[in-house]
Amino acid sequence: MKRFVLKIVVAIILIITGYNIDETLRPEFIGGGFILLITILIIDGFDFFYKNRSRLKLVLHSFWISLSRKYIRFSMSYQYLIKVGDKYLLVQNANPNWNWYQHVGGKYKRLPETQEVLRKLGATDDLKMKTGGLKKGDLAVFVPAKNALKFLDWFNSEKNREISHWREFYEELLGGKADKRVLSRKNFPYVNFRFLKSFQTPLKRAPMETGWNCWEILQYDVLELIPNESQQKELEELLSKGDNDYIKWASANIIEKLGYNEDELESKYKIGPHAKWVLNLKWTKE
Repeated sequence: MKRFVLKIVVAIILIITGYNIDETLRPEFIGGGFILLITILIIDGFDFFYKNRSRLKLVLHSFWISLSRKYIRFSMSYQYLIKVGDKYLLVQNANPNWNWYQHVGGKYKRLPETQEVLRKLGATDDLKMKTGGLKKGDLAVFVPAKNALKFLDWFNSEKNREISHWREFYEELLGGKADKRVLSRKNFPYVNFRFLKSFQTPLKRAPMETGWNCWEILQYDVLELIPNESQQKELEELLSKGDNDYIKWASANIIEKLGYNEDELESKYKIGPHAKWVLNLKWTKE
């Protein structure tokens, strides 16, 4: 962007200079300035729109929001699909304000270098999310709308940020309090998974029930657990024990209905709306 602006400035200087020099040189300066200006707008403009062709709506929307100097809330996370038979393993959300269940996973963490990147982008902390304990340094931030594309480009470059997906798996299924240690460290010293897809919501208003009054973009990296023989056996044993307060085993249909059981005509527990998106690998409004 800086180079683009510099080119524009040079072209304008040529045009202005042309109006203030000898008449014999004036046409060359003015004509050359206008030709340079048009060339820059066409070539650089085409290059910009081509590189951002898949997110032109976001480009225009974030530019419009930036005019009023507003911020966009970004929440960047990863989620595991853990399936045994026709059921998916869900865990209770750690935030007491959201009494729902979701797939194993959570937000990426910041590294020390991340803070400098966020500072340069003018980002501020998401003050509605507790940052103490395990949640300290979650990659949930408010970024000036004018820097939205820069933030997404930085995040997707995977530079200067956490890229491992083991931490949340360990914290939610192997570590923490004993009543939340649902898998053995003996059989799960590591996990294999396949990366399925990374997707994000469009730039949208945060739902009122979340307590935010802002624009937001949520991004999810979806992983599918590939258990080995001993891990598969332990997961099957866990399924046979049934649900408890911390974990639930839900069918795809239950997740699609966000916890509503059509057979029993009731909701025994709530499922976070993003659990459906993760299952379908895409955001849906309803």
